[in-house]
Amino acid sequence: MKKNKYINIFTIILLGYSIIMAAICISFDTMNTLKYGAIDLRNRVVGARLLLEEEDPYYFKWNNETPEYYVDARDFFYNLPVSRLTVPPSFLLLHAPFARIPYKTQQILWAIFQWMMLIFIIVVFSKITDSGIKSKIIWIIGLLLIAGSFFWRLHIEKGQVYMLFAFLIVLAYWISKQDFKYNFLIAGIILGFTLSLRPPVILMGIPFLIYRKWKVITGGIIGVIIGIASSFIIADFSTWQNYFSAMKIHELFHLGIIQSSISLHPNFNIIEGVKNSVISGNLPMIDSSFQELFRRYLDVKVQSSILWISLITVILLFSIFLFRKRKQDVSIEMIFLVGLTLVFLSEFFLPAARLSYNNVIWLPLLSFIIIIPKDLKRLLNFNLIFLFSAFLFNSLYRIFYKFILLADFCMLFYIIIMMLYLLEKEAD
Repeated sequence: MKKNKYINIFTIILLGYSIIMAAICISFDTMNTLKYGAIDLRNRVVGARLLLEEEDPYYFKWNNETPEYYVDARDFFYNLPVSRLTVPPSFLLLHAPFARIPYKTQQILWAIFQWMMLIFIIVVFSKITDSGIKSKIIWIIGLLLIAGSFFWRLHIEKGQVYMLFAFLIVLAYWISKQDFKYNFLIAGIILGFTLSLRPPVILMGIPFLIYRKWKVITGGIIGVIIGIASSFIIADFSTWQNYFSAMKIHELFHLGIIQSSISLHPNFNIIEGVKNSVISGNLPMIDSSFQELFRRYLDVKVQSSILWISLITVILLFSIFLFRKRKQDVSIEMIFLVGLTLVFLSEFFLPAARLSYNNVIWLPLLSFIIIIPKDLKRLLNFNLIFLFSAFLFNSLYRIFYKFILLADFCMLFYIIIMMLYLLEKEAD
């Protein structure tokens, strides 16, 4: 009892510090939003604008006559046939209602929305748990370790979208916890819609299938249909074909098989009145995908077929393990944790860059790991060394740049180990 009292006092002090740091971080994000042009938001906005004009956003290349309304200043690989756009047409539909709003306004609104999604995730998990200490720990992780990290600065400054995927998955989880007739069906619809935006989310379905959560599966199928079908409001079948063919070219470019040259337009630093449309903040961005690691450090070009076979093999082996450990009364938190872990793991196998801003997915993963155990003792084990190392290495990237890689894999190991540990406990 006395030990819990000291832990509670410590978490209260640390929570106060986290709130202060979060306020400081908001000021940094505000300055970055006003100073820079959110280079990754720009390609999605331009893509939606082009699609509304019945232009192909995936193979569109600007020239000297291109109105700045349709210019992506970072699309400077002049002999690469595709644009920088990598989201599917279903995602562009989300941007379409706002496409004609001045770009700077969209950038500011997106930065605010990212913070709102972060706070929503923290609130959901802190309210779900019946432990005051756990609730404070979730706030500390969210405000200090996630919002205070360089990769959250990077996510905001670049105008990235990975927090949206985390938000939708947590929203589905929150809906599943509500007490009404169609909660699991609606949760599945949200997950299915998320899948239409981000294909790796399909792996979320594996634990739902194994544990026979048919309402969620049914909702997921409905959600995918809604997401893809609704995209035909602004797209057509050829747009989807161009999306998949463009992704193949991006894959070859990432592997280094396709080479390109850089050509910067001299007037593209200011677009739609926004300065620094080409320049971004001085933040590290390292690719931790297996494909890049083999290429960069071993000079081995791993073909996408090998990556897909490896991923399928890993997922199959894990599914067999999960099937053998299954039991009927497994918690919905455990199912979400397993599914989200599979999605997290798959990102390292994909034949595409896995950059530092992807790490915002840590927040819901760590939150599930905190709320699932019945007591704190199960959290206090040797595996915490991976967790502490991950956040420590992230904070020391200015001393040694490749600490970021170590951080990514420490967190990967920690989450997999804890997921298996908690799964084993629930199976007992």
